[in-house]
Amino acid sequence: MRHSQTLWQSTACRAKCRQAAMGLATWLAGFATITAQTGGQASAAEPLGTEPQINQGREIFQREWTHESAAPIEQGNLPDAQFAAMRWASSGDGLGPMFNATSCESCHQNGGASGVDRNVTLLTLDPRNRFIDQLAGNRFVGSLDNDERKQLTDQVESRLKHLFPPVIAASGQLAMDVVVHEQSARPGYDSIRQRIEKHIPGGLDPTWFSSESRTSDAIGNQPVVAGRYDNIDFYLSQRNSPALHGLSLIDQISQTKLEGVMRAQFRRTNGRISGRLGAGKFGWRGQTPSLADFVQGACAGELGLQVPGTNQPEDVADPTYQSHGMDLTRNQLVSLVRYVESLPPPPVPHRSPEASAGAKLFSQIGCSDCHIQNMMPASGVYSDLLLHDMGAWLQAPSPASVGVFGRFSASRASAPVMRLPTFSPSPTIQASPPNQARRTLAAASASGYYGGGGSPSPYPFESLETPKFPRGSLPDSVTEGGTLYWDVLQREWRTPPLWGVADTAPYLHDGRAETLDAAIRWHGGESAQSATQYRTLSKADQELVLTFLRSLRGPGNPIRPAAPDMLSMLEVNPEMLSSIDAMAAR
Repeated sequence: MRHSQTLWQSTACRAKCRQAAMGLATWLAGFATITAQTGGQASAAEPLGTEPQINQGREIFQREWTHESAAPIEQGNLPDAQFAAMRWASSGDGLGPMFNATSCESCHQNGGASGVDRNVTLLTLDPRNRFIDQLAGNRFVGSLDNDERKQLTDQVESRLKHLFPPVIAASGQLAMDVVVHEQSARPGYDSIRQRIEKHIPGGLDPTWFSSESRTSDAIGNQPVVAGRYDNIDFYLSQRNSPALHGLSLIDQISQTKLEGVMRAQFRRTNGRISGRLGAGKFGWRGQTPSLADFVQGACAGELGLQVPGTNQPEDVADPTYQSHGMDLTRNQLVSLVRYVESLPPPPVPHRSPEASAGAKLFSQIGCSDCHIQNMMPASGVYSDLLLHDMGAWLQAPSPASVGVFGRFSASRASAPVMRLPTFSPSPTIQASPPNQARRTLAAASASGYYGGGGSPSPYPFESLETPKFPRGSLPDSVTEGGTLYWDVLQREWRTPPLWGVADTAPYLHDGRAETLDAAIRWHGGESAQSATQYRTLSKADQELVLTFLRSLRGPGNPIRPAAPDMLSMLEVNPEMLSSIDAMAAR
């Protein structure tokens, strides 16, 4: 009787195991189908825009813009408000006047990244320049009477405009970080751009400065160029254009999640890794709060378009020039954002045994402390989207923001914010009706799209006989949990997502690394220990790590096998069924 009962239990168990296995196979087959349909992202969100919106956005993304200077609109007897409304309802001037590219597609073909030929050049003033303290009164540098102050203000304004006019913003405020655009749609800019070279000891290597001949090697050999005009020190640095795939998923990651990751990182590594929340989740410095802000800033900064909420850069050669309307309406801008949101995330890789071994090593040497695989809903993103000190080798001007939300890791404090001097406002502001002037000043500057952490006080390095970047080595007491000076913030970068990294060379914020191996070796600061451990791996193990990274392909290069038919596998694989029977009979 007991034998019969045992036999019945075994038979029933075997049947249940078969049923469970078939159910699991059905679920896996369905999962594989969903994964295949979503490019490997089972958690990918549905498109946020309608099909007509996405189609219109695609057309704008691919559009080749041209410049058309519009005839001035006369105010006549119109009230200021009516005149301003009429101007902004008219068409804009299209491309420029200042621009780096003629279309979104030219820098992001199929939503991807770009080479160093599409890099953006930034000019940053050193906040230790004496005139800043003299005119803004940040600290006592000697008293000036009104006549002396006006004379000094006029002298400094003249020098700054000779160096590069945009360092005095339209409002008259000193701009510490500005874009040195590649081109202008109007005459007179080329000589101003070339003039910068005269103030750099030894001149500028065209393979660094010219988009037509720029190379990663030239940038790697001299990541930051230091210059001086009279007694004004400045620096040139570059930014590379990132890929756009899967940004809608990153946009959905909550602040609460980022704060939790920040705290967990700090605890898990005993403070060795201390990520910090920036102003947002986008941009190399985490400086942009949302995807919509990111797209809006790119339209103005890269293409020179006048868009709602962000002014196009002023004509450097002719500050009296004005655009007479919007280049994109608010609805068109929304459609462009919806198209970028629709760009799919890179597929989940189907790893070879070598790639799987490399992924394990990647984690063992600590890379996954910051390059976190899943930040839902961004599965496979390999980033924590936090700011980290990456060391002196990756230090660059136009620093990270001190952040607008969250708490500093290890209770770090920001350096006092500097006051900046003001000069004469732009002729376009002075000539505008009051309502129009206020509207122009209220719109964001395109320069903020590229970073720049406001004006925290710099570390008090002494002035040098010749310009140099950085001016000196920061003491460990400052870099390891000390005050967030301007110089410290220069070392902080947002952890770049690694999904699709195999197809987004060159690497790092300025494209100096042509290979993944080189990119790893440039790591320092909080990542120094991981980089050191990578260097001590055998050549074979280093190659396994690189094989893993090369398995992270972009959406257009999945190189992945078709999803297996799990049900068919069960039906034709008697060994699997025998294994299930054997387990049930135990």
